[in-house]
Amino acid sequence: MRRTPLLALLAALFLLSPARAAYECPAAGEKAEDCPWAGAARLAAGGDIEKVLREHAPGLLVQMDADKANGRLLGLWGESINYDELAEGRIVDPALLSFIASRVGAKAPDGRIMHAGAEHTYGYLFSLLPTKFGFKRARWVRPDIEDGLGLPRGTAGPSPSSGTLLSNVTCIAGGIALRDDPRAFAALREAGASCAPAARRFLDFAARRVRLTEDVELPGGRTVSLRTDFVDFEKSSGGNSRLLIYSVRDSAAGPAYLVTAFPVSGEFEEKATAQSGLGAGKPVQTRYNAFVRGLTGAGKFRGRRAVSRPEK
Repeated sequence: MRRTPLLALLAALFLLSPARAAYECPAAGEKAEDCPWAGAARLAAGGDIEKVLREHAPGLLVQMDADKANGRLLGLWGESINYDELAEGRIVDPALLSFIASRVGAKAPDGRIMHAGAEHTYGYLFSLLPTKFGFKRARWVRPDIEDGLGLPRGTAGPSPSSGTLLSNVTCIAGGIALRDDPRAFAALREAGASCAPAARRFLDFAARRVRLTEDVELPGGRTVSLRTDFVDFEKSSGGNSRLLIYSVRDSAAGPAYLVTAFPVSGEFEEKATAQSGLGAGKPVQTRYNAFVRGLTGAGKFRGRRAVSRPEK
């Protein structure tokens, strides 16, 4: 059927409308694994976020709703900063983070400060910030963690067959990093009922790990321990051979809590745990976009840095 000039004009306007033109994935510098997440992030900018996710990532909405019903889950995480100092840029669109926080039942973002678990899992899927390590979502859309830990594909990804991205990552990371804190581990066991069986098994055995502990005393007698655990992969994947888990124990906050988890190389661990950086009187600061009130950005602090190999 021949189009009239008016119909042709309307069709052109429809095709060039912002809602349609904004979706592009993969864009320059992206791979197939970055989709639909990067495309949805661009489409959601300034638009109806729920509608975009309903069209491009409906399973994620279901997962967030399940997490909201798991009262203990969010309390196992601390806070993070929505800014990457190395890449010098905002990590995730603040509107997306606000939507995610509301959907999972986390505290609303306070400026750049966001619930670490919600940001580092669901939020990072929608990050458009390039870094020298790749996009933040790589840890979840690539199989490095799953292959490295001998997990079924999808267990630590955005489309798990059971559990949710947030709950499964919490069971894996928490089962390793929080087992030495009785209160945190008891809460994890309760929250872990919703994890996939493969992720939940980390609650029942002590993974071999190397821990870097950075202890610092803050004004008023408050003590903070920044803990970086490195767990060997069963086999290297994507150039990575360790899982890094960052957690905090703060005397002012109660039980220990998680901040982030991602795969790293053996060289990364060697540099982080180098003997030259250990001992008393060493600079101590939060890393990996963690936010600890009274420590992050509050000045220069010195404390003790030590490496151990805990069995429990």
